[in-house]
Amino acid sequence: MKHVVIQSISSIILYILMAFLFSSFLSDVSTVIETDRFEIEFNLLPLALLIVFFIVWTVYSFKTRPNQNLSFGQWSVRMTEFSDVDEREQVITAKATKAAYVSFGISVPLLMSSFMFYPLFEDTFPTYPIYALASTLIISTLVYMMTWIRAYTT
Repeated sequence: MKHVVIQSISSIILYILMAFLFSSFLSDVSTVIETDRFEIEFNLLPLALLIVFFIVWTVYSFKTRPNQNLSFGQWSVRMTEFSDVDEREQVITAKATKAAYVSFGISVPLLMSSFMFYPLFEDTFPTYPIYALASTLIISTLVYMMTWIRAYTT
């Protein structure tokens, strides 16, 4: 259970950092077109945070992987929070995945409907679409984690 919780929280942190990176890039990019020059400026802090997080997360996840026989190449293409070591965990993972899918199916249309009002607050919150997309992923991951914990403890 600990592994699923840590991987889910790490995924949520990743989604937040990615949203921060893209929103920072969107809001900080300034183009100055002069006679023969094209200039782009943006904040490198979100990119640096993301790189540091990727390194720490990858090392931790690889060191604590359930199947120690997998090479890095085989391990790196698998979703590690989908735990299916035994039959009970396969059932729990199936329930949690179904709950996450249902929550995704509910949150996406709700957030899509909020885009009808986006032109009203586009000037004050121009990065809303980025955070709306990230929030759908965060909500689904939280539902998956909570369903997994609840099913595992009962």
